[in-house]
Amino acid sequence: MSNHYSAKFSCSIIIGALFSIFSSTAMAQESAYADLDACTKNEQIKLTAKGAAAGALTGLGAAFLTGKKNDAGKAALLGAVAGGAIGYAKAYYSAIDTCYKLNPSWVPESKLVRDPAKSYQQVIKEHRYSPKEGIKSVIKQVEVAPTAKPGTPLDINTTFDVMTPDGAETPVVIERKLFVIDGGKEEQILFPGASAQGRTFTVAPGRQADSVKLPIGADAKSGTVYRIDVSVAAGGKPADVVSRSVTVQ
Repeated sequence: MSNHYSAKFSCSIIIGALFSIFSSTAMAQESAYADLDACTKNEQIKLTAKGAAAGALTGLGAAFLTGKKNDAGKAALLGAVAGGAIGYAKAYYSAIDTCYKLNPSWVPESKLVRDPAKSYQQVIKEHRYSPKEGIKSVIKQVEVAPTAKPGTPLDINTTFDVMTPDGAETPVVIERKLFVIDGGKEEQILFPGASAQGRTFTVAPGRQADSVKLPIGADAKSGTVYRIDVSVAAGGKPADVVSRSVTVQ
């Protein structure tokens, strides 16, 4: 076998191996999404059967009584929607949270990183910070699209500053709360995943950037408004809170 042919053969093997790896990764991601979707629908059926979403039980019961068990999931979801956006949201996000707890590897991790574009000295100068103020945290920005599409996760990007008297690292607590608004009524519902409850991170002083994704149900009712409260607290002081509203279209 010539060196030229051997090199071409080796190159083909490497390219084939890389293609196989990339294809396997893409398939794994698609499989994970499909598994989460299937798990969520299954949990919604359980929740609606227990009356978690008004009106869902009627649709589910009818599907089973007529012998159309394959339509049970669809009927439950349609029943939840018919019962109102709040009922649907409660069932959907409770189902998502349950699936996350059953499968921790599915939980999207909060991506918290220090922003290298802003030095600590620049942060101090911008806030006119004095060490006498003690540990201090301030939310600079919460970026959320004003509209959301059913079935498409919503990005929540938060930028905040942390300052300490001695420039040392300090714990900060990041918390997110979710509210659904429909027909003039507002109700707090579960923000799924570990990012819901106040999570504590130890960070270096300076500007921090945090991002998470909020799932939006494929059957979310058009016109439903979600309000997202993001809070950051440090040094045992009251949290800095910013709210953003999103409308499902």
